Amino acid sequence: MAHRNGSAGATAAAGRAAFVSPGTRSFQIPGPFPLELGGALPGVTVGYRTWGTLDADGGNAVVVCHALTGSADADLWWTQMFGPGRALDPGRDFIVCSNILGSCYGTTGPTSIDPATGAPWHGTFPAITIRDMVRVQRALIDGLGVRRVRMAVGGSLGGMQVLEWALLYPELVEAVVFVASTARHSAWCIGLSEAQRQAIYADPRWRDGRYDADEPPVAGLSAARMMAMLSYRSQPSFEERFGRRPQTEDLFAVESYLRYQGKQLVDRFDPATYVTLTRAMDTHDVSRGRGDFEEVLRGVRQPTLVVSIDSDVLYWPWEQREVAMLVPGARLAVMDSPHGHDAFLIDVDRLNDMVADFRGRPVAAAPAAPAAPADQAFAERGLSLLVLGKGKVGRELLEQIRVQRTELERDYDVLLRVVGVADTRATMLEPRGVDLARWEEALAAAPATGPVDARSAPALLDRLAALPRPVLVDLTAADGMEDVYEQAFRRGIDVIASNKRPLAVAPRRLEALRAARRQHHRHWHYDTAVGASLPVIGTLRRLVRTGDRVQRVEGSLSGTLGYLCTELARGTPLSLAARWAMGLGYCEADPRDDLSGVDSARKALILARELGATLALEDVEVEPFVPAALLAPGTPDALIAALRGHDEAMAARVERLRREGKVLRYVARVAVGEGGRVEARVGPEAVALEHPLARLVGVEAHVAFTTARHAERPLVVQGAGVGGANTAGGVIAEIFRITSGRGAR
Repeated sequence: MAHRNGSAGATAAAGRAAFVSPGTRSFQIPGPFPLELGGALPGVTVGYRTWGTLDADGGNAVVVCHALTGSADADLWWTQMFGPGRALDPGRDFIVCSNILGSCYGTTGPTSIDPATGAPWHGTFPAITIRDMVRVQRALIDGLGVRRVRMAVGGSLGGMQVLEWALLYPELVEAVVFVASTARHSAWCIGLSEAQRQAIYADPRWRDGRYDADEPPVAGLSAARMMAMLSYRSQPSFEERFGRRPQTEDLFAVESYLRYQGKQLVDRFDPATYVTLTRAMDTHDVSRGRGDFEEVLRGVRQPTLVVSIDSDVLYWPWEQREVAMLVPGARLAVMDSPHGHDAFLIDVDRLNDMVADFRGRPVAAAPAAPAAPADQAFAERGLSLLVLGKGKVGRELLEQIRVQRTELERDYDVLLRVVGVADTRATMLEPRGVDLARWEEALAAAPATGPVDARSAPALLDRLAALPRPVLVDLTAADGMEDVYEQAFRRGIDVIASNKRPLAVAPRRLEALRAARRQHHRHWHYDTAVGASLPVIGTLRRLVRTGDRVQRVEGSLSGTLGYLCTELARGTPLSLAARWAMGLGYCEADPRDDLSGVDSARKALILARELGATLALEDVEVEPFVPAALLAPGTPDALIAALRGHDEAMAARVERLRREGKVLRYVARVAVGEGGRVEARVGPEAVALEHPLARLVGVEAHVAFTTARHAERPLVVQGAGVGGANTAGGVIAEIFRITSGRGAR
């Protein structure tokens, strides 16, 4: 056997599926490596990590076994288990955790190259079992010089491996800790696994497991993960954390959480790996080929700690009680937790105490590792948010973060810290976090420095860039912010924005900005620029990326003008309806942008550019909602006075349309013509009562996508297209898009 140091990235893996910790090393097992169910692998690469020093006699090893989508980074997902006086003490133990056979994190698996074809195995990877995984781990520790394993410990799929360690190598393993697992996969678990696999199989990109590594079946994998998450928690846990709390107007918090979890797994895992490992779990039965089930468990001779979670609905408590009852000398410890199966990854301090006590290392016998300072935790999992704009959206965003931060941080495993707030007068930056209960007073007390712009931004961005995972959140409607964004990208700062203006700059300037973002590998998310929290841009982007040919995008993009049209139909004078819209915060900072059609034109331009068009704003045909003569610069009162002079004419127009069986709507149209030429237009139109746009009420937006795949019945996105709470909720969702997680399950 050959042993070498270096990156486990030497294992070929497909695109996004290959995440390997920089601390991971590789170990080579020469082939052929026979498999329990038949066949052999031509060789096996094992990705692994170690902590501590192996004693001269090789007798102080501890083997940690990870769960389904976990990795060898046990110190990340079981952090509280590590340290002086803890269950896993690098000062006393030589701790080994390897990526299991079939993994996509450095050990041979479906993303590895099949030497027979020169391409990834994917769905053709041979069937493996839990015993195969443990045999690979045994070869690894032999190669590392281990002669005794003081303890094998693992949860969920890791617990299955632990039992096999005890049964396969009784002369080697001194003790085992079996956490939230089972001695044989139940029909319940096999059914859950099969449902998840069917979600992957149903994805057209699966192609019977022979998918393109650059286009894996991510939709199926995301759906599988969402299903799995329901079994990892408990019903009381979901009720406590989410209840019926909305994340946005048309999305419950629990839906947002599940979608986020699906997205996170897609970013770090591989569909064929998921299929391979869940099938291996389904084969798990300690009695297979060994005889009577109960007698096999009675044959386990090592001291055994069995940890059960009272709210687990994946591996039910009776399954652990069965093991504890049958294994001679087993000790049963029960974690009473509302968190379900995930409790072994959430209540880690409690699990540590149980395992440390089992090992004769009660916490009181040695000083526990000091709790990580808040700053250390924030450095590892934090987001530093600088919020520009304290208007209706900015104010609502800060309040939503203040009220929901605990739930959001728990849901997304991220620590949020608003480190700064700015308006047109001043900026305050507090690296340790702004007190969100008193931010207005603090901002008012800050010295006047003027707005954040290209001139003032560099010094501010330098300070922001020094903080953990800095994010600039632009909720203004300011011009020139594209220059600020570029400065941010160059400093390693991500940008979340609802500001449409940087997206409507000249085509060459926009391309230069996007090039800077790509060059510096930064995020720039701006979906709330069109439709607030509605997935307008996201839907269009997905249609384009999946190869659909978009023919037309049309609808009502302005919630403000939709509100005016609704009020006009009710007989409200135009000037009064406009005053109400301004008071409700529906309008742009300058309401003339709404009434002139410029705001709608910017939105239409943004959508046209998502289609690949190189249009400029002046290329969009614009017909104002009211005569341009009424929109001369001036105060809001002057605007209302001018509109008052148009009340009768507008009322007459609305009445004329009513008699014709029509209503007034302000419509945006983006069309793809011959040769891919894109045209865009916005303006008021008479809409027949049977048209979907006629049924819109208030600030509802409606966008219909007509494509090659949606030719007869357009794909429609509809909902509130304006509003501080909705936009702020969409911004929060965008903030969490920039995070990437490392699961342990």
